[in-house]
Amino acid sequence: MASTVPPGFVDLHTAFMRPDTELNVMGVVMDYLPPAKSRGSDWMSTFTIVDNTTSYTGEKARYFRAQETDLPSFRSTGDVVMLRKVKIKDWSGMKLVLSGRSSTWTVFHQVSIPISIPEIQPILDLSKLAVVPEPTIPETRYAITLCNSQDRSSYSARISQNISMDTGTPNTSTSASSGPRLKFSLIKDVGISSYYDVVGQVVKLYPDDIKTELYITDYTPNGLLYNYEWGRGADDGAAREGDAYDYAPRATKKNWQGPFGKLTLSVTLWSPHSGWTQANVKEGDFVFLRNVHIKYSRDHKIEGVLHSDRQWPERVDVSVLDGKHNADDRVKDVLRRKRDYMKKFEHQSKDFVDEIRGQKRKEGNSAKSLSSAQLKKKRRQERKESEQEKKTSKGAEFDAASTTKTTGRELNKNIACTHDSIPPRSLSSILLLETTHAHITPNGTSCTLPFQNICSRATVRVVDFFPHDLAEFAVRHKTSEFDNLSENDGNEADSSDDSGSVSSSLSSSPTSDSDSSQKTNVRWEWRFCLLLEDAIPSMEKTKDRMKVFVADDDAVFLLKMDAENLRNSPTTLSQLREKLFLLWGDLEERKTRTNALRETNANQAILKSGADDVKEKGVLQSPLRTPPFQCCIKEYGIKTEGKWERRFRMFGATIS
Repeated sequence: MASTVPPGFVDLHTAFMRPDTELNVMGVVMDYLPPAKSRGSDWMSTFTIVDNTTSYTGEKARYFRAQETDLPSFRSTGDVVMLRKVKIKDWSGMKLVLSGRSSTWTVFHQVSIPISIPEIQPILDLSKLAVVPEPTIPETRYAITLCNSQDRSSYSARISQNISMDTGTPNTSTSASSGPRLKFSLIKDVGISSYYDVVGQVVKLYPDDIKTELYITDYTPNGLLYNYEWGRGADDGAAREGDAYDYAPRATKKNWQGPFGKLTLSVTLWSPHSGWTQANVKEGDFVFLRNVHIKYSRDHKIEGVLHSDRQWPERVDVSVLDGKHNADDRVKDVLRRKRDYMKKFEHQSKDFVDEIRGQKRKEGNSAKSLSSAQLKKKRRQERKESEQEKKTSKGAEFDAASTTKTTGRELNKNIACTHDSIPPRSLSSILLLETTHAHITPNGTSCTLPFQNICSRATVRVVDFFPHDLAEFAVRHKTSEFDNLSENDGNEADSSDDSGSVSSSLSSSPTSDSDSSQKTNVRWEWRFCLLLEDAIPSMEKTKDRMKVFVADDDAVFLLKMDAENLRNSPTTLSQLREKLFLLWGDLEERKTRTNALRETNANQAILKSGADDVKEKGVLQSPLRTPPFQCCIKEYGIKTEGKWERRFRMFGATIS
């Protein structure tokens, strides 16, 4: 059932009929630009929004703030933005939604928006200013309606081609010449005499007084590109250092650190792009190039060139994209392909080099071929055994914890929880797949999804935790440029020191050096598990329990402490113990006494003969001393051995 415009808001058609009037609007983001500096000292965000009352082209909006971090945070097209206290004004001959000093924003991210309005009010993933209150139920329901009013298959993070980054004026010029219409393309799909928008990572940058040669890759192959072969010297100067007149020595393949193969496109930048690039771009950056003209080079390989736009000669068509935080989806795609390339080069170096050289094994050398095949089989077997050992070593389970009776409905005053307008659910309703994961395919087949990205609110208490030693609640983590990929997020089962991880393998990659952008850094982060028990009163004798992970920013929000090496910081460890006492009372003390008793021969006999509810002198049976608390729980899935595994993570709770 569709939802109507919430109280206090107007649709976009009505808003544009009331210029210079302060009002509140909501719309689906169909296009947006990265934050940019305005002509003054402010930062600005430019985007296009639509609703059911506008045309498919939508309406332009522009939001100004002194700090870049105060601008609306979009992750992809399809996000729903809620703007309060904005006005419709004329800007360079066209009407725009413009912000004022008192304007505020809230963004509902479309990845968390369901395809229909559920009966149970969902908790959507959103971004907003700190001073902005939580959205109401009518506002949330209308955001779901707006998101599904458009074709969701068209949603993806992208950069606008209809609005100038520098001036905000419509870009009516389709190219620097009368070329074809601009469009985004992967390097593998570019063709001769056409104009494309390209996203890639800078491999090399060669500046001079009049132009800049930029070598970029998105890790997609194109047969018309130059073939950079690993292990061979350069004899054509394709990847050169120095100036255009050969005064400085040319590079050899020893200077070329990859990627190898036909993966790198050379783009020559002229004014005004050249000067801006020399001042703002460095090797390893991710860049967006608008209106790149593809042509043949002198050696009949394809290359790109970027001239000034005839209609907007001062506009710079080069921009640097964030590769770490809130990365563009296309940047993430480049990182995924780069990671696959690095893995292939790491584990199959000889075969991979033979492949990119275009060499084939000689038929007469059958013994050598057989040896290589056996070696590959052995490597696969070793990797399989290594993964199995890691899974076994990391599969620590919680010890049996006592069941406790609810002593009262009063919540723990030391614990605060966000999204207080959302009613809590029982753990049984969250754990039951049939209630929320039933799905019917387009051909009418019924199935149950292994997981869904659903957020809920619950009233619980902590009955166990892992690791058993609080000093292990903080772990070392090697950061790399691949950390922002969704496959690496929330993977609590992976150890930070795992030698099989991508970050670890990159540090020993043949292509890495002291200047490599793949270089990793070590930092400390929170990572631990809690066993939660449902604290909502029910007629059932046995209460439902759920294992949840607490990590990264969610743990920082809970503890109000930054992670560090707790074994070397007894003061911080003591502060952590005091914090957690407010969360779970004397649970740690009781667990310590219980573990001590279990180490004795007499209690070992009791454990082997008894049930889960062990009564060791009342240690586990004694009730918790703290009342229950409320928290938010988000569901997600991770892939283990080719199958999806359902996981839960706690967030939104903080210890005062």
